[in-house]
Amino acid sequence: MKPVVSSSPSPSPSAPSLTTGLGATRMRSKNIQEAFALDLESQLSITKPELSRIVQSVKKNHDVSVESTLSKNSRTFLISGVAANVHEAKRELVKKLTKPINAVIEVPSKCKASIIGSGGRTIREISDAYEVKINVSKEVNEGSYDEDMDDTTSDVSLFGDFESVSMAKAKILAIVKEEPKNATIKVVVDDEKYLPYVDVSSFTSDDDEVKVQFYKKSGDIVISGPREKAKATKASIQDYLKKLASDLDEEKVKIPSKFQFLIDAGELKEKYNVIVTFPSTPGDELVSFVGLRDEVAEAITYARSSSKSYVVESLDISKAHSKNITHAKNLIMYFTKYSVLKGLVESHPNVKISLPSIQSLPTAETITVHISAKSDEANDIKTVRKELISFVNNFPPSETLTITDLDYELFGGSIKHCLLASESSVAFVQFGDYYPNDNTVLLIALTEDEDFKPSIEEIQASLKKANESLNSLRAKQNNMKTKIYEFSEEIQDSLFKPSSATWKLIMENISEQEGHIQIKLHSPEQNQLTVRGDEKAANVANKIFESILSSPSSKSKMTVNIPANSVARLIGNKGSNLQQIREKFACQVDIPNEEINNAAKDRNVEITLTGLEYNLIHAKTYMTAEAKKWADIITKEIIVPIKFHGNMIGQHGTYRNRLQEKYNVFINFPRDSEIVTIRGPSRGVNKAHEELKALLDFEMENGHKMIINVPAEHVPRIIGKNGDNINDIRAEYGVEMDFLQKSTDPKVQETGEVELEITGSRQNIKDAAKRVESIVAEASDFVTEVLKIDHKYHKSIVGGGGHTLREIISKAGGEEIRNKSVDIPNADSESQDITVQGPQKFVKAVVAEINKIVKDGENSVTKTLEIPAERKGALIGPGGMVRRQLESEFSISLFVPNKDDPSGKITITGLPENVEKAEKKILNEIIRENFDREVNVPASVYEYVSERGAFIQKLRMDLFVNVRFGNTSKKANKLARAPIEIPLEKVRGSTEGENAEKTKFTVEEVAAPSTEEEGDITMRLTYEPVDLSSILDDEEKEVEKETSIDSAKKEEALDTAVKLIEERIAKAPSATYAGYVWGADTRKFNMIVGPGGSNIKKIREAADVVINVPRKTDKVNDVVYIRGTKAGVEKAGEMVLKSLRR
Repeated sequence: MKPVVSSSPSPSPSAPSLTTGLGATRMRSKNIQEAFALDLESQLSITKPELSRIVQSVKKNHDVSVESTLSKNSRTFLISGVAANVHEAKRELVKKLTKPINAVIEVPSKCKASIIGSGGRTIREISDAYEVKINVSKEVNEGSYDEDMDDTTSDVSLFGDFESVSMAKAKILAIVKEEPKNATIKVVVDDEKYLPYVDVSSFTSDDDEVKVQFYKKSGDIVISGPREKAKATKASIQDYLKKLASDLDEEKVKIPSKFQFLIDAGELKEKYNVIVTFPSTPGDELVSFVGLRDEVAEAITYARSSSKSYVVESLDISKAHSKNITHAKNLIMYFTKYSVLKGLVESHPNVKISLPSIQSLPTAETITVHISAKSDEANDIKTVRKELISFVNNFPPSETLTITDLDYELFGGSIKHCLLASESSVAFVQFGDYYPNDNTVLLIALTEDEDFKPSIEEIQASLKKANESLNSLRAKQNNMKTKIYEFSEEIQDSLFKPSSATWKLIMENISEQEGHIQIKLHSPEQNQLTVRGDEKAANVANKIFESILSSPSSKSKMTVNIPANSVARLIGNKGSNLQQIREKFACQVDIPNEEINNAAKDRNVEITLTGLEYNLIHAKTYMTAEAKKWADIITKEIIVPIKFHGNMIGQHGTYRNRLQEKYNVFINFPRDSEIVTIRGPSRGVNKAHEELKALLDFEMENGHKMIINVPAEHVPRIIGKNGDNINDIRAEYGVEMDFLQKSTDPKVQETGEVELEITGSRQNIKDAAKRVESIVAEASDFVTEVLKIDHKYHKSIVGGGGHTLREIISKAGGEEIRNKSVDIPNADSESQDITVQGPQKFVKAVVAEINKIVKDGENSVTKTLEIPAERKGALIGPGGMVRRQLESEFSISLFVPNKDDPSGKITITGLPENVEKAEKKILNEIIRENFDREVNVPASVYEYVSERGAFIQKLRMDLFVNVRFGNTSKKANKLARAPIEIPLEKVRGSTEGENAEKTKFTVEEVAAPSTEEEGDITMRLTYEPVDLSSILDDEEKEVEKETSIDSAKKEEALDTAVKLIEERIAKAPSATYAGYVWGADTRKFNMIVGPGGSNIKKIREAADVVINVPRKTDKVNDVVYIRGTKAGVEKAGEMVLKSLRR
């Protein structure tokens, strides 16, 4: 159940400004509106006056407007005002109208100290800010310890209103930095030949708790889920892979390259479950067959026999275009990347076309395409051969362009991004995608989709345009700094290989700078190294290589002074730290012998480093920084009473371990001493000391205990259903509560009382104890009464949607009573018993109300009303609101039949005097139609008279005259929305060529306004002035209407309205001209309408025309329609054009 459902805040819609007179302007409000709904189940049961007082209080406190509506299952509020006030008002409303809830969230035990904060500051800030009671459990959840995470979980309870609890919960979860509870394990399939046979789908658990994914390309099997289950799944998969390896066999067969494509790998996979892998390197003729041992031999035999039934022809495309072999190679790369021959293959499914592999092209002397088919389909080979020759001939070298001046390593991705924009007209192939260090980019002009092939000049222009799109990259490349250094091949291969320590240090230094950088080894000569890049990155790289070049010896020496007390840490356990330094910086570290070290106990020890000078500088900087850390070791003490040691260490040492890992310190809790020591770097020690002190303060503040005795018979009531009551008390007062005995203990049997221990702060213990005592007192006053009530009265007792029953409980004071119930049998039950339980006063009041309803029911009468079918809806109202108000106001039951039941009668049931009052109100106020004037408009001219609804709006805005249509409402809406016929070919302007137009105005003579509809449209006029000072606060606040309306003003407005309608009827026959304003840019049409419709209103009044500006979603949305006299249409058209030209 979600008590609060809220929509996003939105700016308030424009509203009329508070100016008098006709033609009021409109302006946009700076306020916002926010709507939200409260479930009836989640709301407190309060009376209407109480609700009104709360709403008025919120409005006054926060300076906002509040409106509400009531539906069957919820109450919706709309709050308007300044953004900050709206949010605060919403929160106060939710808090005062909804029942408090208790929420529990689990957090890692390691995070409890962070949630509490120093001296409990953090948890108090959250509690005070959101007015929520928060209790962090001292105990860890049973069975929650995770060995891999080395942590447990604990509960945090929150008590308060729904909105505040949600915000406080979000705040706590934001503090929690939860360590991963799940594990992600990777198993790698090392042998590629097994990849096609790996199937891990059966290892995913049915409940998706453990997920197993196999990435065939990389050979990785990724297992994710709870740590232990993931480990077990890993073991199962490893056993599966071992078995798979033992079952599979691989055999390699030598097959000439030109015949390899005859082997149908798909057929062999389907028939024998054998995977065929063709060689990827040129000149390699060994084809691999992998599968079950018996199946591999059969698959090879079948492949040899089936290939003999094929006929193969070769086509040397390098002979085309004057034997241009480079162009032929380019075509193969283009055909391969874009699958150009796919259509040819699909149109001849019995023919196979084999293109040379891209890897074989650089060394190929001829470019041969193999075409094959079975012997009985050899004729198809000739057809395919002819079409393939046509393909090759259609791509002459003049329709391609080769680019080589951009570095692929630096700009490969950027080149692709630029050329993708024109790929529909110019295809491209980047050779660097296939060959390392190849900067070639091939551009191919595409002309196949055009009806007539473009001229060579047009083709060259398209290639040039695509090439010029790369100029920005050329400018970047030209601005790069380039420098060449002389390094021997041996030095480059040893110092600058990716795995070397020196290269890693160089990359680490350069990566700290932004920009592009490129370092090419053995370029442009074998004994040279080239650095090229942006100025900032290049300067750093140049400085590095100049340094190495000036001191290239790996025998350079450097010394670093380390405090004697830090030498042991420098060496590390069994020399581990020292070995890491040697590997990281590729240098020798020499430390003086122990005698010299001991002699220099209070001084620095000189350590000698040997290696490349560049590496030594970094090693010296690293060791000096580490030594400072090692020298900054301090010890701090904190006095912790022994009784608090257990809580502060945490179950399985969770709290202590978290602090030790977080601050890199060691914390010692001695068994027989209150002095706890913290040792480590000073900053970490101070931080750990602060957290331990805050945790100790919290434990000491909340470590008080009290034992109270409660009657054993009332223990279940204190606990509540599923522990609800006792958990609420724990959450509300931040205490721990434990019953020290069971009800079956001999001592309890003898005394009739159970001891309840309450742990927490002194004040909270007192408050919790009072709450327990009130529950015991309430339980002692608990009674049950059973009434036998005839089934026919049950519905009246419950009421629509349970409304009557809720009112009965509310009147009896039930909102403040937790343990009460009124149990009424279901409609299909035979039982007549209504059971009422709760305090004696409550039960007595409820029984009296039920008996009163039964007595009234015995004296009730039923009366049938004759109401026209079309007015039945008025009795129900929006969401049944009118019917509920009648039933509540007059204590009657109103039955309104469904719309599809024409013979159904409307009946009122209740006491005679109430039925009479309800009938009078229905007939005199609800179904009666009130209007001041009535004018009949011929249906044939109604569209013109109403100005497609604009005229009706004008009467409402200018004269406060509302128009209704009685039984002709449907016909009036149809006519006002009738589609407009526009001669599009005549009125639309040209958008292409030199004669392109932005606007076009067309006027034509048409017949007088008419329609096929017969009869009249009845316009019923009602004078309804708007009083801006009496806006409803909510739907339940009744505002008395003024009984005296200025009759002279009313008559004047009605006379004016009737006169305007009659004038429009009279003008209709002369409206024989139509105007059409076409605009190329429909986005400017809003300028015709103007702010709040002010401009279009001005045009209508000035030209006396009907004007329609289309919406974006209209079928014809680029033509403005005008209807009226010739002069009026022309004048309106000019005003529209003027608006569009602004």
